[in-house]
Amino acid sequence: MDKNIELMKKIIEEKKKKSAQQGGPNKAAAKLGQARGGIKSHKKGGLFDK
Repeated sequence: MDKNIELMKKIIEEKKKKSAQQGGPNKAAAKLGQARGGIKSHKKGGLFDK
């Protein structure tokens, strides 16, 4: 029983590390004299976008 709990905890820790390593969408770099670009994560394409 204790082995199962330890194994589950180990798996959960590995999943947490993996999800922490994934980077989310980043904002565009700031340019002199211009506004900083936003995060572009809109889905494009598909049946109804034609």
